[in-house]
Amino acid sequence: MIRFEHVGLRYGIGPEVLSDISFALEPGSFHFLTGPSGAGKSSLLSLMFLGRRPTRGLVTMFGQNINGLSRDQMAPLRQRIGVVFQDFRLLPHLSAFDNVALPLRIQGCPEKEVRSNVTELLEWTGLGEHMDALPSTMSGGQQQRTAIARAVITRPRLLLADEPTGNLDDDIGLRLMGLFDQLNKMGTSVVIATHNITMMQRFNHMRLVLDKGHLHVEEPRNWIRKKMEGVF
Repeated sequence: MIRFEHVGLRYGIGPEVLSDISFALEPGSFHFLTGPSGAGKSSLLSLMFLGRRPTRGLVTMFGQNINGLSRDQMAPLRQRIGVVFQDFRLLPHLSAFDNVALPLRIQGCPEKEVRSNVTELLEWTGLGEHMDALPSTMSGGQQQRTAIARAVITRPRLLLADEPTGNLDDDIGLRLMGLFDQLNKMGTSVVIATHNITMMQRFNHMRLVLDKGHLHVEEPRNWIRKKMEGVF
């Protein structure tokens, strides 16, 4: 589904923030993306959701080399990706319901199907009483849950989430992790950037570990052992 080969990324003329990144994500995989602050997690996610192109190296998404694609050619690829941003990026003039419904409406889904699916998901995430609320009237946690619902409503082939449970209490966080897990079991590949050690230990998935712009893949047991030894 995704392949990075010797990818580097720099902003302007500064040093590389990502260096020689190589990995592959198989369809239906689930990975946590972790590492210290400033390691390059958000930059890596931006490459994965096609928000920017690499400075060097090869990125292949859904079997296509993105380096030579135009903006219009990348649009259909982006429609296969659900993204949860740290700053939520909800449209301020739309209600919670309409924010979540937007991807379905863009795809041309019948309105009856839109209303049924969006209502069910918002109720499941604890937002049933806030469907008509504008983002400015919602708490940070409510906005976050709305952003997550919008990202998963189309059952994307790839879901990328940047600290999706950071502003949520443990019960809601675990419920949403259960939603990500269920999507994964239905075939969605999932990558979640997080610092939450307890959550990573509870959900026994592979780790993509970034440190100073370099990446390696860790089996969960190896990562936990190294964490206890103070390596990370």
